[in-house]
Amino acid sequence: MDPTQLRVGDRDRDQVGELLRIAHGEGRLSTEELDERIAKLPGSRTYGALDELVVDLPVPPPSTTLVTSASPLAPAAEPDQPLRLDGGMSSDGRTGVWTLPRRIELYGTMGSVRLDCLEAICPHPQVDLYVSGGAGSIAVVVPEGWAANIDNVRKSWGSARSKVATIAQPGCPLLVFDGNMGMGSLVIRHANWFDRRRQVKRLRQQRKLELESGWTQTNNEIENPTTLR
Repeated sequence: MDPTQLRVGDRDRDQVGELLRIAHGEGRLSTEELDERIAKLPGSRTYGALDELVVDLPVPPPSTTLVTSASPLAPAAEPDQPLRLDGGMSSDGRTGVWTLPRRIELYGTMGSVRLDCLEAICPHPQVDLYVSGGAGSIAVVVPEGWAANIDNVRKSWGSARSKVATIAQPGCPLLVFDGNMGMGSLVIRHANWFDRRRQVKRLRQQRKLELESGWTQTNNEIENPTTLR
């Protein structure tokens, strides 16, 4: 069956709404365009209708995400199952377009963990994060409007810093941290120049793969992929 004809639920609409708000925050949509598309969400009944709301944005169409999530190469995560990342002696992390569960566990151990939420979808008003620094480092990068509370994080010999607001803007989540940093370091911050450069590079690579696979939707935010190195 054509996935664009499958019926959607409230969670699907909420995820697309968050994508639209992120695009607005990045300057891809005007306030008027955001309001117009958000107003269409309640009446969107199929994945095809949701596809139309993000057709000109550099994100996977919801119907494509549905097909991908059913693939054995990319199993869908249980919505209530905690996400556990452990740097070990090396590194671990998440980046790109992904969905935050209600609870996340981050272990620095002796390595590093980087949780990049710049393109992430958060369908929850609050996400609880447990951190255990060990002797490693944990970095959480969040979009503008997101907030964090680190009052319950014990520092021991380590450090915990938040460079973002403690009160979230409307439609944005609050990340609540608890745990012990041991001898490690925790920082929650917004994107810097290096983060944006990394994001642009990833989007260009994604665009190049999309064109090579035959998906030819234009995207003015990404330069000609034939010039990429």
